[in-house]
Amino acid sequence: MALISLSALAQTQPNRMIVMKKPNLHKGFLVERIDSVFFTTVEGRVAADVTFLKYNNGSSGDTIWVNVKRTPECKLFQLNVIPKVVANNITSDEIAERYFERIGGTSYGEDFENGQITGFDKPFPANAEYTILTLGYDKYGIACSMSKADFKTPAKPLIGNPQVDCEILNVGTDRFTMKFTPNNDVKGYAFCSFEKGTAIQQFEQWGAMFGYTTFGDMIKGFCQKEYNFEHTNEWLKMTPGTDYEVVVQAWDNDGTYAEPQFFYVTTKKLGGNGLATVTIEIKDFKMEEEDLYLQRVIYTPNDQASLHRDIIIEKEAYEKPDMGETGVIAMLKTDNPNDPNWNQYGVDDAYWIVKPSTGYYACSIAKNAKDEWGEFVKKAFTTPAGTTPGAPVGKFGKRINFGVTNGVAKFDMGKIRKDKTSIKLEQK
Repeated sequence: MALISLSALAQTQPNRMIVMKKPNLHKGFLVERIDSVFFTTVEGRVAADVTFLKYNNGSSGDTIWVNVKRTPECKLFQLNVIPKVVANNITSDEIAERYFERIGGTSYGEDFENGQITGFDKPFPANAEYTILTLGYDKYGIACSMSKADFKTPAKPLIGNPQVDCEILNVGTDRFTMKFTPNNDVKGYAFCSFEKGTAIQQFEQWGAMFGYTTFGDMIKGFCQKEYNFEHTNEWLKMTPGTDYEVVVQAWDNDGTYAEPQFFYVTTKKLGGNGLATVTIEIKDFKMEEEDLYLQRVIYTPNDQASLHRDIIIEKEAYEKPDMGETGVIAMLKTDNPNDPNWNQYGVDDAYWIVKPSTGYYACSIAKNAKDEWGEFVKKAFTTPAGTTPGAPVGKFGKRINFGVTNGVAKFDMGKIRKDKTSIKLEQK
């Protein structure tokens, strides 16, 4: 009725009906093929609750025993077994629906008290976490609620005791050197560095996207090289005064991972204990492309500065009562771990996206090796006139990094698994 009324008002005849779904998905229909549209109610949760019973890796392949119990309104369900790091990203029923739409697979219309899941395309690795995922469908074929059950494959006994000794040879402000020495039980090893406390977080964030089933897979993949001999490695362009963890993953002659080894190192701080200051130089202004104007500003800290933070702000915004020097200083002193350019070490030769014919202040503040903030400095400048108004930009100039793509990684179902699932669930 709503469609007919809108059609009459607009004096048009639509031939498509679009149903918007969450999150930002839609499904369309040809109007000529629609007989009727109605609303109805299905009471209660629609799901196939799954419980893990046991796992076995036999001569005929991997077998997982499960119990699957449908709710009263669940008429069908789909099922798959996926790495837990993938399942952790399936955080809603809508995402689960998209997942099963992509991989396809068999639908089941009965409960399984002692069901067996078989038909996996390759053996499960040892000591790996997996999730059994189901999605229930009601009598109209509508995807409703998911259910999960986690399990872990048994650890495989190691051949010997593969271990790698690590010796820290040198530590500087922006680099450190380590020597790795494997014992005779090591068939191979790999290593990778992270800021302290973030290695596991990296696996949880990137494991699914890169197809890593285990933490060891990620270390091996990130390293991009396998070693079976003594090796000395130097890390460059590291952040001064920062705690790092170097993770070493070794494996035995059968390819079984040992427990990962963690080694810790802290780079030296820059600066001294005196007053930290910054000198600001206003350099060239240019139009990089149509509507994109750039202002170059160089911030040079003195030898006492451990780190410094820099911005530019429109003069009009700076001089408002709620901002001023107090507001800018407070903002610069606030940590911003999500901005990779927030903490600067050494000379910062920065390009900012700006508007032409606009007054700005370039501002900076530094702190010394004792974490004492120094003098706040600012320098006024006005950008020259341009041939266009320029791209929209906020009151703070936006830093631009040439040759660097700034973006937020998003979980993409298409990068997990595009093939059809071949597993089968049978009643035993």
